[in-house]
Amino acid sequence: MFRLDGEVHVHYGQIYVESDPGDFGPRMHEAFAGQNSGLCGAAVPGALFLSTGLHTGSVGFTVEVRGQAPALDPSWEDVVEVSFYPLSDQSFLLQWAGEDFWELDLKEGLDYRVRYCAKGMDQAQEADVRLGEEPLLDRYLLQFWPAPPEPDRIVRQTSQHAAHSHDWARRQPDDRVRARALMAQRRAQLTPEGPESFRDAESPNGTADIAVISREADLVSVRAQLTALNSYPTALPWDWAATFALPAGYRVGHVEEFLEEIGERAFALGTVLASLESAQDFYLAFVTPTEFEQLARLLTAHRMSAETVRYGHWTSRVRPDDRPAAREP
Repeated sequence: MFRLDGEVHVHYGQIYVESDPGDFGPRMHEAFAGQNSGLCGAAVPGALFLSTGLHTGSVGFTVEVRGQAPALDPSWEDVVEVSFYPLSDQSFLLQWAGEDFWELDLKEGLDYRVRYCAKGMDQAQEADVRLGEEPLLDRYLLQFWPAPPEPDRIVRQTSQHAAHSHDWARRQPDDRVRARALMAQRRAQLTPEGPESFRDAESPNGTADIAVISREADLVSVRAQLTALNSYPTALPWDWAATFALPAGYRVGHVEEFLEEIGERAFALGTVLASLESAQDFYLAFVTPTEFEQLARLLTAHRMSAETVRYGHWTSRVRPDDRPAAREP
């Protein structure tokens, strides 16, 4: 078992775990987007945003990396759990602004469950600052163990500080950046070159290989967005697109029909056109069947979903080869 134990200095009630060597951690609202719990933000892959009761000063802090889920010590007042996936072979516990750091024994390419435990948060928040040799006010335990991705959850809530933090997290918008980041996480795991190659392949507007298409988009722009993706299957034919028309009596939505046609033709090539859950726009990406299975499991753990786009996905359209043959007069 790996273990760090001692005191760490916090500013603004924050400390972090970071595994992306090219990043300095997510912004707070991104880290907690879509979560129920507000003490350990894990919505951005490769990073954890940890909240403390104390605003400025040193807190007691222990980190453990275990081989299996540990028993929960009943002395901890506030406990949350999240899932974490390191984006490199080096992960660090990081103080605010990188003032100090400690390397953690976490393995790249392995999913972890994380338990963040706290005690004394209300007392520390009331004091705000701890100076010099004053007694410790709040203590924290951060535990990792290998486990498949699951939704974040609140295991125990005692302090008012934790209650306020959880309420704040639930009011954060589920930003589209989160869907893109989750996509990048799973694709990076399955790409031999790793996350660096995936980051380099991102489009200039940072869409992480996801096309965001409005339901009111014209078909020319839909095609342009999909063919611009670096995952676009070059063998996908477009000879049908110039004469594409909605079947008579089916006016559910021209974009939906068009995307279903694309998805069906991509499927025939062994490629999945995946639709990520969204409230208004379509979030679309081309993935392999293996990537789709991995992505779907990951999104489920974050209370999202992904579906394959094929005939009948959004509409009741009948496939041309399934329609009854015309009768002879």
